[in-house]
Amino acid sequence: MGSVQSLYLFKLARDKSSDGKKAFAKSISDVFLDHFPELTKRERRLMYEILQQSVHQAEMGLREKVSKRLAAEQGVPRELAKLLANDEIEVAFPILSMSDALLDDDLIEIIHNRSVEHQLAVTKRPMVSEQVSKAIVEHGEEDVIRSLLLNPNSKISRTTVEYLVEESKRLTSLQEPILRREDLDPALSQRMYGWVSSALQQYIVDNYELDAEFVRDIVDEATEEELSTKPKNADKPAPEKRLIDELEVDGQLDPGTMVRILEEGDVRLFIAMFQRYTGLTDKMVLEMLKDRDGTGLAIACKAAHLERPIFSSIYAHSYKANRNGVNIRRQEINKMLGRYDLMSKGAAEKVVSRWNDNVAYKDAIRELEL
Repeated sequence: MGSVQSLYLFKLARDKSSDGKKAFAKSISDVFLDHFPELTKRERRLMYEILQQSVHQAEMGLREKVSKRLAAEQGVPRELAKLLANDEIEVAFPILSMSDALLDDDLIEIIHNRSVEHQLAVTKRPMVSEQVSKAIVEHGEEDVIRSLLLNPNSKISRTTVEYLVEESKRLTSLQEPILRREDLDPALSQRMYGWVSSALQQYIVDNYELDAEFVRDIVDEATEEELSTKPKNADKPAPEKRLIDELEVDGQLDPGTMVRILEEGDVRLFIAMFQRYTGLTDKMVLEMLKDRDGTGLAIACKAAHLERPIFSSIYAHSYKANRNGVNIRRQEINKMLGRYDLMSKGAAEKVVSRWNDNVAYKDAIRELEL
């Protein structure tokens, strides 16, 4: 670095105005990017310290370049890595997905407090520890968990895998990634045989040692369960349906009443009312409410002509229920409302039609045309 350039940077550093700080951040970032290969260890340490204090003032394009440069480097200060990892996802992604400067505690904090995109970046790391995997499963959306399962270098504890196996009964997109993991206990694949598709059942038979008697027993049990759960009085309407009919006759069946019933905690009655508006099965509605990603709920509301405030209230309540009482942040609500606004009623109706054709919940959502 020449003396003229050093004097220029010194002059910029003394300028405490907003424009001066931005100019200094740009200049120091440019110097770092242009001269990084030739910097000595001492110069790099000094540059890291300066960047830590100034990089947030630089434009996003520069911050992104700095992040990409540092992502694969050894010896990056933890605080600088944390600063970049908590930035916008374009800046954060290289550091989150590659940098070894971040500790598990840093990654877990980001999983708890940052966006779905930040969580996805963590799942791409060359190695994901059991503690980080546990946090992703506890706080991540279905697509994030699926990405974690698809990473062969993610370590997932037996307890967490058992939980995911049970969750795969309703989250069908997790089934194949679970079964294709090399570290899956054959006993767990055997447990999944009873609820996966015929194609995945064949995969289990081909790749895990199952005896024929076990397979017959599973099929028999499934048949018996289907018969035992069939209502004896199928023609008699459920109490919730009778109440909804009465509300409709009295002119009290409206979206506002439906939201109020959900807020009061009567989930069964809410599901029955939501079914009346959407035409979906109670199982599908329950899956929507349990899904941490509100896209399915947004689709159903849009197709049923339920307005933004109704969708917003339902999503906020389901968000809180799925996160042990944690209230939704305004930015999350705004993100989902943006998604709701972006989709057309026709596109939403197509997805609902696919659900009614027994297409898997997440598979139909992926077909959404925005």
